Amino acid sequence: MEIKKKYLLLLSFCIPLAVMIACMAIFQVEPFGNNSFLIIDGLHQYMPFFSILYDKLQEGGSLFYSFRAGLGINFLSLFSYYLSSPLNFFILLFDKTQLNMAVSLLIVLKIALSGLTAGIYFSSKTKKPGVTVLVCSAAYALNSYMVGYCWNVMWLDAVMIFPIVILGIERLIDKKDGRLYGAALFYALYCNYYIAFMICIFAVIWYLFYSFRSVRQFFFRGIAFAFYSLLSAGMAAILLIPAYLGIRQTASGTDMGLPEHAWQTGFADLLTRQFDMVHPVSHDNFDGNANLYIGMFAVFAVVLYLFNREIRLLDKLKKGLLLVLFYLSFSEDILNFIWHGFHNQYGIPNRFSFLFGFVLLCMLFEVMEHRDCIKNWQVVLSCLVGVGLLFVSRKWAESPLDDGIYGAAGMLMLLYGLILFVMSFDKRHRKWHVTAFSAVAVAELCVTAVLGFDYIGQISVPKFFSGTEDMEEAVDALDNGTFYRSELADAKMVNENAWYRLNAVGLFGSTAADGMVKIMDSLGFYTGANEYLYQGGTPVTNLLLNVRYIYYHPEDQMNTDFAYKDTFGDFDVYENTTRGMSIGYMINNDIDNWFYESAYPFRVQNELCAYGWGIYDIFEGLEIPDPAVNGCTASRTNDGEYYFEYEESSEDNMVFSIPVEKDMDDLYIFYDGTQVENAEISINGSVVKQGDLDSYMLPVGQVEEGSVVTVKFELKGETPTGYVRLSAADFNATLYESLVKIMTSRAFQIDEMTDRYISGTVSAGENQKLFLSVPYDDGWEVLVDGKPADTEKIGSAFLAVSLTPGEHHISLTFTPSGFSAGWKISLLCFGIYILICICAPVIRRKRQEWELRKNEEMPTDDELANL
Repeated sequence: MEIKKKYLLLLSFCIPLAVMIACMAIFQVEPFGNNSFLIIDGLHQYMPFFSILYDKLQEGGSLFYSFRAGLGINFLSLFSYYLSSPLNFFILLFDKTQLNMAVSLLIVLKIALSGLTAGIYFSSKTKKPGVTVLVCSAAYALNSYMVGYCWNVMWLDAVMIFPIVILGIERLIDKKDGRLYGAALFYALYCNYYIAFMICIFAVIWYLFYSFRSVRQFFFRGIAFAFYSLLSAGMAAILLIPAYLGIRQTASGTDMGLPEHAWQTGFADLLTRQFDMVHPVSHDNFDGNANLYIGMFAVFAVVLYLFNREIRLLDKLKKGLLLVLFYLSFSEDILNFIWHGFHNQYGIPNRFSFLFGFVLLCMLFEVMEHRDCIKNWQVVLSCLVGVGLLFVSRKWAESPLDDGIYGAAGMLMLLYGLILFVMSFDKRHRKWHVTAFSAVAVAELCVTAVLGFDYIGQISVPKFFSGTEDMEEAVDALDNGTFYRSELADAKMVNENAWYRLNAVGLFGSTAADGMVKIMDSLGFYTGANEYLYQGGTPVTNLLLNVRYIYYHPEDQMNTDFAYKDTFGDFDVYENTTRGMSIGYMINNDIDNWFYESAYPFRVQNELCAYGWGIYDIFEGLEIPDPAVNGCTASRTNDGEYYFEYEESSEDNMVFSIPVEKDMDDLYIFYDGTQVENAEISINGSVVKQGDLDSYMLPVGQVEEGSVVTVKFELKGETPTGYVRLSAADFNATLYESLVKIMTSRAFQIDEMTDRYISGTVSAGENQKLFLSVPYDDGWEVLVDGKPADTEKIGSAFLAVSLTPGEHHISLTFTPSGFSAGWKISLLCFGIYILICICAPVIRRKRQEWELRKNEEMPTDDELANL
């Protein structure tokens, strides 16, 4: 019995929806419990960014800029990568405390819509769509890519719309109508340019591999294809241009050179990723891993596709080449780098693998459409090849699967083979056999999806977000109408500061500016490839960056020179007692001589204070004797760096003993290096800090004369050699008071401040410029006494303005670079697209009328015979 197309599409949506709702119930995801799908970066990055967006939409804030993270961020650039999906307005239906539930429901909705779009595509490929459409739509929505990477909620829109992009290409070629392609590609580019870039590469390949009727059709449709592609990019230019200019400032944007050729993995290991019940990849630092499972039936169908005589040989060759290209791209570094937009993968490998799954589903669908041609020997051959692939994987994969997975995969392969083998004989009941095949396939997908969600896990919302209401109360109570920054002593989420309504220092995100990462690293803060966090703050940097409050969770260790202020629920608030701090200070022009690229933060901060405000040696360095070694050798360079080689790991591979020759009120230690697994800092044998303390300033506190500070390093890593740098310094509180007097006397006085606007007054002296603890960005427009002024950089990262001596009124307005050109291009391209949509039906009707008249004017065969 043929199922009507509309019901097929409804089921294409409802099957993945039902599976996802079942997963929510099974794994206690809100509203069925207290968990969330937002794991890994979904927790540490995306949820805090959603919080900023939510507050801006609720309060009417600007989407151009935000001070909620990173000392200030180009929010439009961040928005264009993480938050631009129109579906995100869905979060406004919920309270702030329900935001995790809202985003989890967004994931469910987007996965279900992916099933619908796949159903639309595959149902368009046949005049009589059947249950095979449900198999392909369910496979597209519930494969291991969607399960493993669903927490990357910002990618799901592009994955969801991808089948419509391909449908649009085929409609452009076959029906000369590019409107659907233009609209679908625009949506992908607008929602997530990163995944859309991969889609664009695939779209070009798909076009080149399409079966054209003639060279003329290939050429002229190619012009239309290029036109609509550019038109789509133009419509999305309002985000694409600012995003491109923003991403160029990141670490990945400044280094886009091709890597050296290398192989990450082999055929057998990639093959293991295609079997049922294989664990999905949610995060893996091994770049050769991939989410390739899309159903065992898809693997089974490849042989049937290659031997089906109804499918053209050229089409088989093209699809085969596509599969080979993908396998090469998953394992070869240069191809992989190109697919990923000339960027590294950073722990989320092969983000384009959903395209590979789509090709397999297209092959499966063609096989089932030509099922009348399936021969029993082809089924037997497919089973033998399938079992052979299982053997290859078990024998030669470097990381073979459990035998239970191979057994389940083999049984499924034989079950599919049995159904199709019987179908090849029993032609009368072929529809029933197809239905049975589809039922087993959908069941396989559903079970594997549930097992996949069980494997990747979920996070507990109360564990990470229970303090939201307490923090809201604290922020409101402490707000005195002035601008200041606040941070958390030990954040549970990396971007926890951004989750709350705090003007914060740290940022973890793909749009983090490379210059800020480097300068914050030099100043002694913890940094990574795309992050700089508050860990490592000192009185100097707190003054420089205007940090007034630090919030402590109940379990956090107290180690601060701030004074206790108040308690709000689960948060203890400590206040910086320094008064007169500001977002900006007049700084000496000698700061241009600041060597801020030193690997020793004490030197960097000393030079900052010396060149900037004439205060010298605020950190007094300690002499550190050579370490005692155990199971390793170490040699010292002229700059205090130790190169080591170790034989075995132990907790005391390197032991530094630092004698203290005077009373110290505030001792700081800093170390960084490679292969340092663990560190322990003790005073006279009493441990004060231990763990992974690498690469940020560590306050040790008061130390008495005659004490011995011991620093132990455990060495462990992928290689037996490496280096370590260790430095220690006593903080001079008297010099700090002098620094405070100078800086506060030169402070920028804010009159008005919004998300993207700052105005105030400052008194400039001779040979001084205004330093602002705001990341440099070309989008800042500065007026000095009402006249435009040029901006410059301090430390290659901070914003500064040169001023003449005297009183000045300063105003700064932020407009993202490229936004002006972007919205104009978008407006023009939208106008062109709308004009095409209006004119296309008219042109088509005129063409049909002309062809009809032409046919009527042509003589019939009888008329020609009578001539």
